[in-house]
Amino acid sequence: IAVLVATMLAQGGVGTIETSLEGARSRSYFGIYTVRDHPEAQIRQLVHGTTLHGQQSTDPARAREPSTYYGATSGAGLVLAAAPSLYGQNMRVGVVGLGAGTLSCYRRAGQRWTIFEIDPEVVAFSRNGTFTYLPTCAPEARIVLGDARITLGEQKAASFDVLAIDAFSSDAIPLHLITKEAVEVYLRAIAWDGVVVLHISNRFVDLEPVVAAIARDLRLAAAVRNDEPADTVNLTGSAWIALSRDCTKLDVLALASPDAPWVPVGKPSERPWTDDRASVLPFIRWNRLLGSL
Repeated sequence: IAVLVATMLAQGGVGTIETSLEGARSRSYFGIYTVRDHPEAQIRQLVHGTTLHGQQSTDPARAREPSTYYGATSGAGLVLAAAPSLYGQNMRVGVVGLGAGTLSCYRRAGQRWTIFEIDPEVVAFSRNGTFTYLPTCAPEARIVLGDARITLGEQKAASFDVLAIDAFSSDAIPLHLITKEAVEVYLRAIAWDGVVVLHISNRFVDLEPVVAAIARDLRLAAAVRNDEPADTVNLTGSAWIALSRDCTKLDVLALASPDAPWVPVGKPSERPWTDDRASVLPFIRWNRLLGSL
């Protein structure tokens, strides 16, 4: 017992106890959240489990700047910046997964935003001032609480022009949100020429072949944006896949960001994930997994 306790303390237990005593950690049915302040860098971070899920500058002059996976050259940033030229100033945006609320700062006047979030604890971070992206940038955004697979299915068909899927649990995307049937729910929720942009960044699982297989089977145009920003303090490398029934929309996205290229998705897996059959084993990045042990 003494050895186990010593090992736990040495492997981050001391820091965990300190943040708990400071009130910087909270637990909900969906996991453990830690809010970390880094005064030297003027940033506040939201960590879910072991994974960074957003951060915001504590410098008021930079508090509206998108950071981490959501910078201007990320897939989501490129889509949301270019979308008004595709769908007009009154475009409709849906976001699955609130996090720190970073994406809301891409909202422009006239746009209608709806954010789908499963955990009330995450919503509380934006409402109590821990993170101010949402109240500052999109105070009129509609928040829909519940599992997005269900709540999106309850929306009217063709409710959105752009739908960003960014729902993670620690370092894993909930599998039921990346099956063929889930993507069919997303397609029902967007206009015929709408765009779904799916966050697939993952340390241990290669999700690109899975999404490519879904795109192949549903006859969707698909492109991936792998972003490796130079600013590694405020921004984080990310991978996003854009899907659309209308291939011309992805062509316009590519032309809108020649310095931040979208490329065709790689080789698809033999079969897509479905609600009845899915396995992460063929897609595990074993070198990273074993290297982390």
